[in-house]
Amino acid sequence: MASLSPPLDLSHHFSYTTKQRAPSAVKGFYKYFLIPGIANLAGGLPNASYFPYDTLEASAAHPQRFSTVPGGRKAREQPSERLIIPKESPSAMQKKIDITTALQYGTVEGIPPLATFINQFVREHLHPNVPYADGPATVLSAGATDGFAKAVEAFTNTWNPDRDWVHLRQGVLCEEFVYMNAIQTVQPRGLNVAPVAIDAEGMLPYGPGGLLDVLQNWDYRKGRRPHLMYTITIGQNPTGGTLSVERRKEIYAICQKFDVIIVEDDPYWNLQYPSAQEMQAQYRNAVIDKNRLSKRNYNAEGKSSGYEFLDSLVPSYLSVDTDGRVVRLDTFSKTIAPGCRLGWITAQPAVIERISRIIETSTQQPSGFVQAMVAELILGQQIDDDSVSSSSKEKPQKEGWQMDGWVRWLEGLRAGYEHRMQQMCIRLEEGQYTTIDAKRDTDDDDEENSWEILDKVQMYDFSWPTGGMFIWIKVCYDTHPLRQKYAPERLAKAMWVHFTHKPYLCLLGPGTMFSPTEETQRRGWQYLRLCFAAMPEEEVVPVSERLVEGFRAFWQRKDLDGLEDEDGLAQAMDRMQIDPAANFLEIRSPTITSLFWKPQSSLINGSALPNNMSTPLEIINTDLAEEIEAINAIYDPDTITISTSTSSSGATSTTIKLQIPNHPHLSFLLAIEATYPDTLPKILGTASTASRGEGKIAIDVLEDILGRTYQPGAVCLFDVLNEASEAFEELNIGGVSVNTEETPTASAASKTSTAQDDGQNDTDLQAGLASLSLHETFGLEAPPDWILSEVVTEKKSVFVGRAAHVTSLDQAQAYLDYLLASDRKVASATHNITAWRIRQKKQPSSTSKDNTPGEMIIQDCDDDGETAAGGRLLHLMQLMDVWDVVVVVTRWYGGIHLGPDRFRIINAVGRDALVRGGFGKEKEKETNSIGEKGKKKGKK
Repeated sequence: MASLSPPLDLSHHFSYTTKQRAPSAVKGFYKYFLIPGIANLAGGLPNASYFPYDTLEASAAHPQRFSTVPGGRKAREQPSERLIIPKESPSAMQKKIDITTALQYGTVEGIPPLATFINQFVREHLHPNVPYADGPATVLSAGATDGFAKAVEAFTNTWNPDRDWVHLRQGVLCEEFVYMNAIQTVQPRGLNVAPVAIDAEGMLPYGPGGLLDVLQNWDYRKGRRPHLMYTITIGQNPTGGTLSVERRKEIYAICQKFDVIIVEDDPYWNLQYPSAQEMQAQYRNAVIDKNRLSKRNYNAEGKSSGYEFLDSLVPSYLSVDTDGRVVRLDTFSKTIAPGCRLGWITAQPAVIERISRIIETSTQQPSGFVQAMVAELILGQQIDDDSVSSSSKEKPQKEGWQMDGWVRWLEGLRAGYEHRMQQMCIRLEEGQYTTIDAKRDTDDDDEENSWEILDKVQMYDFSWPTGGMFIWIKVCYDTHPLRQKYAPERLAKAMWVHFTHKPYLCLLGPGTMFSPTEETQRRGWQYLRLCFAAMPEEEVVPVSERLVEGFRAFWQRKDLDGLEDEDGLAQAMDRMQIDPAANFLEIRSPTITSLFWKPQSSLINGSALPNNMSTPLEIINTDLAEEIEAINAIYDPDTITISTSTSSSGATSTTIKLQIPNHPHLSFLLAIEATYPDTLPKILGTASTASRGEGKIAIDVLEDILGRTYQPGAVCLFDVLNEASEAFEELNIGGVSVNTEETPTASAASKTSTAQDDGQNDTDLQAGLASLSLHETFGLEAPPDWILSEVVTEKKSVFVGRAAHVTSLDQAQAYLDYLLASDRKVASATHNITAWRIRQKKQPSSTSKDNTPGEMIIQDCDDDGETAAGGRLLHLMQLMDVWDVVVVVTRWYGGIHLGPDRFRIINAVGRDALVRGGFGKEKEKETNSIGEKGKKKGKK
């Protein structure tokens, strides 16, 4: 057998703080405590004689308590085993399980017997065939969530939009529907979340939305391409899929190509259900490959785990991890109890060493109480033969489960949960269709001559889960009789409330709870997650039948009366206190009404809506929503922010804060009625002023501007901002921004290229940041030398063109990537239309006999959503006979459609940039004026 290669050095992925971490000086003393007879005068350890516990005791199950056959009889009832953890064990330090050791300060490795057992279990039984030299290392964690938090800290830097350039923003890949605790760990760090498409098995490597598609076509305007993946591969939460070894290899190869680290969260690894595919095929009369149903030994070509049960389980990504790029998270939450908050992390030794440094200065190690109880349960008291004198009457206590008992316990758990899965899926399978009345009338209205038919319709669809604790169902709202009357999203919300009514009383997990991005939120309402694990075993069948009856009853409804009242969700939550058996969510205390239908923070171009708003368009109308989005794209993202929303007598009023551009200390509060723009906005007062006494004057000026600008039926805030900025500058009210050379419109088109003096000249600092990783990230020696056109404003839309000399397609693409990554306003524009024409020199080929120097003609364009605009821009370049140039025309949409005029303006600003740069044969005097407003010739 060929020798294995060592794992790759992944230190380039460590975060800045992770690279700087050093071993704890205090913890370094602990190894000397093991020296027999040494007097500890250095450590600050409390004396164990003052611990108030003399023993820790519990009654525990025998590992044979549950049958290994789904639905099989329990083993003959056996008395519980009594566990006693003494104050102090006479064993050697590496075998001690006692109060003195467990409750004392310790090292990150945890108490030695438990740490040793986990390491042995991982290396010899759970992952016996990790394909890199010397195998993986392990370290204890306080559960998988804690382990993921440590991994995220180790491999990512926080990103602050007010401080950091966008090209420094890192990201995390995940399934398109995912366990949201993980996403809520990364979002506060400012990381991009990049969902990857899934099917019934799990993450897709190829195809639209698959991993390769996401990485290959990454939009650098969002930041760096993600280098970290979070995934649950067995019993995926929420979908219940299990990723095959064959697909793991495909995904791993893509991660190798793009240098992605895989964080594999695997809390359900032992809950794999071999019966699911066969039973699904039987119920649906589907043909299935019998070879797929045969029992498989996944370790047949390598080292056996030593247990038939473990060999039969789909292995971890670690089994194909030749590079050492997998970080696996394990937990005792599903094998012993969630309250343990105990687990472990498995990875290559260099990664475990860095994570251990993080643990040293945070959690230090899991609870000593829990470590001692778990160690005693599995290992029992490890008494050395020579530690008990021959005259002693004390006998060593009976040993714990040991490795054999531990594996037997895991197999029993699998059978128990598999039987629950079967029982619920059978009822769902049998009840997924219903019949609805469809009355058809004759031409006359004679009721006696009318006739009826019954339509058989499907209410939901699902795949039997091959692992885990969940069933993921897709509800077929299009078959509901009320679909023509109500939007499917509205039906979904009403149905969730319907299930909380008697006699159904089922708490369902809406798909929006597992939607990591706004895009998946818009699709999440179609799905429901059901947990078959939380309820008592005897309740699985009756609750499943109640669930099916609830679907049928909802499909028979003629209206949504009683399901959409203002307090419906709160009342629903109160009702859920009645019967916890129907809790499909696997939560213990359903007390937060907004848990289910409050969406993720809704944004209007960076301005978060208050939590009491359900959706933006329920509080503000479409006209106002689009106007705010356009203004915040043209000016700063916080030019208009939503302050509050109130509702009375069915009318909604929204209060906004209006920040005057170029006047950082002057802002106003305006009340916008739901009928805007048919009604005039009302000025409530100032939110901030530069000095005392300015408020009254400022309000009078703004009221005058608003009165002159507003026309019923037309949005007016953009015009008010433009005129107010000029008026307050003339009156010297509100404090003027140091950057007074640019008009508000010019500011919308481009970010100033040099830092302004605000009391501290930070030009050098910004230049340093701008050039940071310039060559490494974009392959450029210097920033692009863009030539800007004049800025054109037409019906509140803003256009600006820029052109630059390039010599190759790669250089053109790098210029575009740098522009979008370094200029936030350009990146947030509605469209960035591009075109290029390049005469690129041919490179000599080692395989071709013809190495005659020559040129390769490259010309192409990108509409960026503005259909046909790129082609028109390229045609203009052809007419001007322009070569070796890339042109970008940026448009910020102002909320008013321009029709064909937009193409004229796009070509005009593109042509202006080309002429100003001297790229065309035409002279500047031949160009027509393209607008009164604009920016003087300059470079960016």
